[in-house]
Amino acid sequence: MTHHPHFARASLPRRLLRLAGIGALAWSAAALAGTGNGDLSDSNISYVGRWDKSNGATFRSYWNGSYLSTKFTGTTVKVKLAAPTRFKAIIDGVASDYWDASGTINLTPTALANGTHTLKIVAKYEYTELPFQGLVLDAGAATVKPDALPLVEFIGDSITSGVVTSDMVFTDYAWLTGERLGADHTQISYPGISLVDPTWEKPNVPTGMESLYFKLQQATHCSDVACTGNPAWDFANYAAKLVVVNLGSNDVSKSVPGATFQSRYTTFLQNIRAKYPNADIFALRTFNGFYQAETQAAVNARASAGDAKVHYIDTSGWIDAGDLPDSLHPNDAGHVKITYRLLPILLPYLGVVTRNDTSFSYDNTANWLSGAQNGAYLNDNHWSSVTNASYQLPFAGTQVKLYGGQAPAHGIAAVSVDGGAETFVDAYSATRKDDVLLWTSPVLSAGTHTLKVRNTGARNANATGNFVVGDRVDVIDGGLNLLSNAGFENGLGGWNTGANGGTVSTATTRPNSGASHLVHSGTAPYWAYSAQTLTGLSSGQYTVKAWVRGTAGHQLYVKNFGGSPVSVTSVASDGYTQLTISNINVTSGSAEIGFWTSVGSGTGWLHVDDVTFYKQ
Repeated sequence: MTHHPHFARASLPRRLLRLAGIGALAWSAAALAGTGNGDLSDSNISYVGRWDKSNGATFRSYWNGSYLSTKFTGTTVKVKLAAPTRFKAIIDGVASDYWDASGTINLTPTALANGTHTLKIVAKYEYTELPFQGLVLDAGAATVKPDALPLVEFIGDSITSGVVTSDMVFTDYAWLTGERLGADHTQISYPGISLVDPTWEKPNVPTGMESLYFKLQQATHCSDVACTGNPAWDFANYAAKLVVVNLGSNDVSKSVPGATFQSRYTTFLQNIRAKYPNADIFALRTFNGFYQAETQAAVNARASAGDAKVHYIDTSGWIDAGDLPDSLHPNDAGHVKITYRLLPILLPYLGVVTRNDTSFSYDNTANWLSGAQNGAYLNDNHWSSVTNASYQLPFAGTQVKLYGGQAPAHGIAAVSVDGGAETFVDAYSATRKDDVLLWTSPVLSAGTHTLKVRNTGARNANATGNFVVGDRVDVIDGGLNLLSNAGFENGLGGWNTGANGGTVSTATTRPNSGASHLVHSGTAPYWAYSAQTLTGLSSGQYTVKAWVRGTAGHQLYVKNFGGSPVSVTSVASDGYTQLTISNINVTSGSAEIGFWTSVGSGTGWLHVDDVTFYKQ
């Protein structure tokens, strides 16, 4: 990203200084001076959702699910908050809750391993606001700009706010869907809100979303029905790529006539379009079916007016009565079901997602230097001249395009997908060129794959060096991995485990990608399992894949999907090999995906990483 921690010019090896002169590095004095210090002027901090930045001492978030996102180097991080608030901090995928915390709060009471880490700080409730005053980092540490991601905006009421779920915003379909899409996401939602302005109500009752959506602050800041003291939101702050609307449940309780609802919904969609000219807008049938015909008619009216990017989504059958503990609000399981139905509908509309070099997994940080490069994507990249140095990128999609620099000192890279045959890419050029398309993969099966780029150590006869660069990868979206924590970067989170005589754990030694992997092990005869059960699956054919290494005889299995259990058995291998089960015909709406170990001695072991389960 733009503001890496940079090497001082005096500390660079002389060999690299010489290469800079021929275009291999092309440092600039301005880039060398720039690092992110975590204060409010730090452009490496991304503010997602509706934030008020008018106060130079405190930036304040509004609406539930708003968050700030960044990466940081070092081993610790603290956040400065101007007033008590409730929030969740997510570091490297691991979440912690903070209640009524203020001042300078240590988010890492146990120091992290030295390196680059990810951070999100999230407003948890509809009335929660983050009065953010900056981050405190280790001496010499810096923030790193997070990847630029497409943004999905969810508009709704208490259902979209996660009311009655176990963890509010973090267990509702909006948050789950946004996270699984790999996108930034906002939730403009408030419990009890209707679409139509309740102008017949008494003061202090929140106005309808047809007006409040266009305001900076949530309904708690409305002193009257008209919400006159609530500033207008400046839509120039960000542009949503997708907008999902789920409104109507509270209009029923306010006895809004169907014709009125339809007319106001049509106008609401038109007003959203005026703010987001290029977004795809999706209008959901309310899960209880309220105003179904009117919602669909509003979408049809906009389509007839020439809006080709507004869509109606029929949610009939997505959840059932057992998912509605109070007959209106879905529970955790219901929100998961909604997520699984919504994901494949939204995914094709995300188009191309660009991943910057800061999100690649490098074989050894000592092998790869990083810093500024004018002309590269986001003006930064990584580079290495070490033979067999490599980086990997797990991705969900049907194709990848690799971009990087060409220069006199650049060599030949070997590129492969999913451990397949390597293609050799010569990045030599007599003159420096950056952000160049170097390689395009063939069209792949829908699902999750892993791209690997390796420095062969070879070079063109005219080249003066053998540098290989990591810059960016474009992912063309396709299938979607339905498993959570599929790379075990969040420990065993999301997986059910059990053992008798052995242990189930995670480790950081020799992952297939990322920083962690699953381990089954024991010192005596034992059995162990790790499994994940998915619900709300649409009927059809599915595939499961996993990268494994270990002794022979372990099983990757799928069961409880409506047919007889299926499995594949591992072979002994010290290196990772991929196990695959295809054509799993899911008819029951659910499936259990897992790993089974049963050994007669303590010498049997299994390592698992990068598990994928997706619809074919």
